[in-house]
Amino acid sequence: MKLLKGLSSQFLNDTASNVVLHYHFEDIDELAVFLPEDVRLTLLECEPFNCESAALNLGAIQFNFNHVNRNLYAVGHKQVGFLTFSMILQGKGQHGIENNRLVTEDYLFGFDANREANLVFPGGAIYCAVYIRPDIFEAYAQAMNRLELDSRFLASNYACIPKSFPPLRSYLKQIYELLHQHSPLLHKPDFQQIILQDFLPLFITALTAQQEQQVSARIFRRSQLVKQADDYMQSHIDQTLTLTDLCQALGTSSRALCYGFQEMFGTSPMSYLKILRLQGAYRALKSAEPSNKTVTEIATQFGFYHLGYFAHDYKQAFGELPSETLKRIR
Repeated sequence: MKLLKGLSSQFLNDTASNVVLHYHFEDIDELAVFLPEDVRLTLLECEPFNCESAALNLGAIQFNFNHVNRNLYAVGHKQVGFLTFSMILQGKGQHGIENNRLVTEDYLFGFDANREANLVFPGGAIYCAVYIRPDIFEAYAQAMNRLELDSRFLASNYACIPKSFPPLRSYLKQIYELLHQHSPLLHKPDFQQIILQDFLPLFITALTAQQEQQVSARIFRRSQLVKQADDYMQSHIDQTLTLTDLCQALGTSSRALCYGFQEMFGTSPMSYLKILRLQGAYRALKSAEPSNKTVTEIATQFGFYHLGYFAHDYKQAFGELPSETLKRIR
C-alpha cells in the first residue's frame, strides 16, 4: 500500500494545467477536436446532434465522458503515449461494436495500442474512456503482483468483467457526477491525490477478474467490407455513386453490402452515403464566404441536384436551413 501511495504522489507531479473541462457540442467536428484520439466522427442518423462532454485530466491518468444523443461511428488513431480503456458506462441495454466485435456494458475494450479506434457507439448512452500512461499501468500491475496484465493481455483488446465491473462503474459514475456538478473538489490537489490512490488499484483489481469468465462475443464478419465501403465513399464524396458502382468497386454483392451496413450501422449503404454528403455540405457551408459561394454551388458539389429535397434533408439533419449556415456570423 505504501508503494502504491508513493506511485500516486509521483503521478500528481504531471498533472496538466487544464484539469477539468466541460463542453456542450452540437457539431460532431467540434467533438472530434475535443477527443484525445485523432478520430473521424460520422453521424448515423439524419437528426440534430448534441453531446455533453466532460474530462478530468490528472496527467498520467485522464477521464473522458461523452453523453451523445445519436448513433456515431468513430474511426482513427488513438491518443499517442497512453493506453485507452473504453466502456459504455451507461447504455440502457444497448450495445456498441468495436473493431468488428459486439461490446456491452460488461466490457472494457480498445486497449490494444496497435489497433486503430473503430467504434459504433449507441445514441443515448454515456461513453467513458480512461487514458493511462503505459509505464504507470505496468508499475501498478507489478506492484499488485498482477503479472498477467502484460503485452499479451493488452493485445487481446477486450475484457468481459461482469462480476467485477460494478464497483469500477460506480466509482467512474461518481467522478462523472462530480464533473457534471462542477464540483470544486476536483480542482483540489488533495482530492486529486485521493482519486489517484483509489482508482488504479480498483481498476487493476477489476481487470484481473476477466480471467474468471470468458464470454464468446458476437463477431461482425462484414465489418471490414463496411469499412472499405466507407473509405471508398469518403474518397468519392463528390462523385455520383450508385449501389452498383459501390459493389463493382469493392468486388462484392449488393446483398452482402446492404446486410453489412444494416448490421453495423442500422441503415443502408445509400442512406449512409447521403449522411456523409450532408455532413460534407455542412462543413463546406460553415467555412464558405457568402460572397464567394452559394448554397446551390455547394449542394451540387456534394451530389444534391434537387435543392428542395436538399434543404429538407439538411434541416432535418442540422436543425437549420443551408442558407442559415452559410450566412452565420463566424
